[in-house]
Amino acid sequence: MNMKKGLLSGFLALAVTSSLFISTNVSANNSTEAPAPFSYSLVTRGYDWGPAVYKVILHTGVDIQADTLTNDTFKVLAERSYPMVNMQTKQKYTGADSASRTIDRVYLSDEKGNASEQPSGQYITLEMKVHPDSVSASPFTFDLSTFTNKYVDLQYTLVQQKSLQDTQGNTVDNLTTRPDTPHTMIEQGVDKFDTTGKFNYKDAKYGQIHLTYASYMPANDKKKPLIIWLHGAGEGGTDPRIALLGNKVTSLAGASIQKYFGEAAVLVPQTPTFWMNDGTGQYTKTGKSMYTSALTALIKQYVKDHAAAIDTDRIYIGGCSNGGFMTLNMLLANPDYFAAAYPSAEAYTDSWLTKQDINKLKDTPIWFTAAGADKTVDTSKASTATYKRLIAAGAKNVHYSYFDKVLDMSGLYKKGNGDSAAYEYNGHWSWIPVLNNNISKDYNGKPVKIKGKAVSLMEWMANQKN
Repeated sequence: MNMKKGLLSGFLALAVTSSLFISTNVSANNSTEAPAPFSYSLVTRGYDWGPAVYKVILHTGVDIQADTLTNDTFKVLAERSYPMVNMQTKQKYTGADSASRTIDRVYLSDEKGNASEQPSGQYITLEMKVHPDSVSASPFTFDLSTFTNKYVDLQYTLVQQKSLQDTQGNTVDNLTTRPDTPHTMIEQGVDKFDTTGKFNYKDAKYGQIHLTYASYMPANDKKKPLIIWLHGAGEGGTDPRIALLGNKVTSLAGASIQKYFGEAAVLVPQTPTFWMNDGTGQYTKTGKSMYTSALTALIKQYVKDHAAAIDTDRIYIGGCSNGGFMTLNMLLANPDYFAAAYPSAEAYTDSWLTKQDINKLKDTPIWFTAAGADKTVDTSKASTATYKRLIAAGAKNVHYSYFDKVLDMSGLYKKGNGDSAAYEYNGHWSWIPVLNNNISKDYNGKPVKIKGKAVSLMEWMANQKN
């Protein structure tokens, strides 16, 4: 469930081991030494398909004239290396790929990459093209030995191809990067979160369980709702940045979603394996998870630790695939605790739910999301069947957005090869419109309404209260 994402899966910042290398570009009129300070930053952010490096910010150390910059002043080369395993022989080896990155724009900027209108400056930003199929832009790889996303060892090379001029009229052509050029990593959106969360729990049956988590807390004194996101199988591990960027979960702390909640806290727990682990290292066949008690304890401890900040009547839980399964699992384990749930591509097989389970769930506001093109989860045996049973049991506030395919809704990405139709994502990735808040219609194709007004999923959720 949410397992085979490939290199662009739940896809999600740059490894600390990243480095740049290249020989110096020397001209007859300049020293081989780059001006001081001379450094750069690689900038990653989460996209619908996962993380991508989309900017390089070069600190030149000299005042460059803006009108001497062109899109072909530099060339950018990316190399990625990562652990691989032969699934037949189990032999491990190092995989690698490399590519020249396509530069879209080059401009003077501030140190954060924001474009400057000044005629000169010391920071040059190179914006690069990204696309769902652009493997070379991703800082992730999908590790087949663990079925999780991992950071790659990323090496970038910036090669100066054309001379620039400084404000004194001097030629500047020594801005090619070297292995020892200082650099930093910027993960946009992640910087809002505390990614150091650790929680230890002693389970009576499974022993010591260690969970990690990321969290976001708005800086105000008001009581806030809490939005919980449970990741898919591909984002398991011990690095919460993977869970944040693998599925653009950073959007939950973004203005376009936060506005509906009047600012909300966000909690993103991470399991070291996968939520559907029944305790044997295998996928559950009954709906039981070894992490139910530990996750419940983590959430309740987080709420207790932030008692002055969190509105306990407005705690919302959701997630994708494995995380969608765990969403239903948590609703069953904690009746009346959550104000609403928003599972997508959820992998809770409906036959595991008893009539008593359905009666437990029917009074909780739930908004399911899934796609017919899903080849990882049989939606007819999961969300579709469960939704129909809930409605038949008299559920009054349960909704289900179901669509044929998962298509790009931004208008930016096309099928390509002459086909201008919207790019089609893996049919399992029905969480993409959820995290973009592009969900508004119920199973019958009609808009979901509150007091006669059509609402989006996030607007609906913000209105739910225990």
